[in-house]
Amino acid sequence: PLYFFTMTQQTTTLAARFREAQGLVESNDPAQAVEKLEGLQKDVSAVALFSSNESVEDVSNASLPLVALDHHLAIAYSSIPTVKPKERKRNLLKATDHFSAFLERLSLLEILDPEYKQEYDELLQVNLEELASSTSHMNREAKIARFRAKKELQQQLDALQSLRDRRHRLGLESEEEMDGHDDDSLVRTLTLKSLTISSMEAIDEWQQIIREFPMVEMQIKMEEQRGGGDARRGGDSGGGPPPRSQEPMKLTHITKDNMTGQLNIRKEEIRSQVFRPGWNQPTMSLEELGDREMNEAIEREARQKVAEENNKDGPRRYDQLVKDGMEDNAALVEASAKLDRDWDDWKDQNPKGSGNKMGDRGDRNF
Repeated sequence: PLYFFTMTQQTTTLAARFREAQGLVESNDPAQAVEKLEGLQKDVSAVALFSSNESVEDVSNASLPLVALDHHLAIAYSSIPTVKPKERKRNLLKATDHFSAFLERLSLLEILDPEYKQEYDELLQVNLEELASSTSHMNREAKIARFRAKKELQQQLDALQSLRDRRHRLGLESEEEMDGHDDDSLVRTLTLKSLTISSMEAIDEWQQIIREFPMVEMQIKMEEQRGGGDARRGGDSGGGPPPRSQEPMKLTHITKDNMTGQLNIRKEEIRSQVFRPGWNQPTMSLEELGDREMNEAIEREARQKVAEENNKDGPRRYDQLVKDGMEDNAALVEASAKLDRDWDDWKDQNPKGSGNKMGDRGDRNF
């Protein structure tokens, strides 16, 4: 009993650490997740949590989620951002090793679907180092079928999780049943369905690596060719570029005098400003531009107020006087009468529609 209690405590601690590492993978911190998952993997091996001769019925609910440890470790390795293609290649190879270990564990526990077991066996036959083309290993119909099955499983998973949340809200005991499940059977069903979804993701990700690997190999070869070319150009000096001279470049202008026929030679030093960009550079900061536009806006507003004040008593048409409330100003009314008469005279001299017409264009004989 004491050993069983200690083992249960260890499993609970490992499961908590596993959930923490899963959170790091989902929060886009794969490098930190790899470190924690590899430490967790050593501890799982140290306590011999899984055995090669046991089935899924022999694995406890607390230990069952740890079956997916290799899967999440593979996802973390394939998600680590890299600069050099050799580093990317190393991470992809490690990811395939962990995907293989995960699917093999599911197969030993007899919870890997026979269809996915067949795809897993086919993936094991692919040698990434000798891969020339990845198209022959892709099955579009199988991928679509996996996608649909994964979607259906996810809906079932959500329904079971909702059922468990409802049990907690109602405060049911773990042995009490609801919809045919007590708490232990519900947790186990949730975990098994999650492992099935992870197996689908592992196959998809493995196939994605097969598609990516030839491109990574090509990048490595291109990098090696560039490195070899640089070494040949560099000779024995280490392949680096020659040191830059601190002296300015000198330019010689040679022209011919049309009158005397003599050559005129003029030397000029090319300074660093010759190599400025061909487009206009900014002459002020954004803050200075904002202050400048603000001052211009204030000046425009002041000029507009002055203009309005000056035009306040200026002549205008009568309808504008009414609008401004100045129809009682006799001088302005008299001035507006003249403006209105002039406007009426202009309209009489230029009746509506008297301008050029499109119909007047062209030859009238046609």
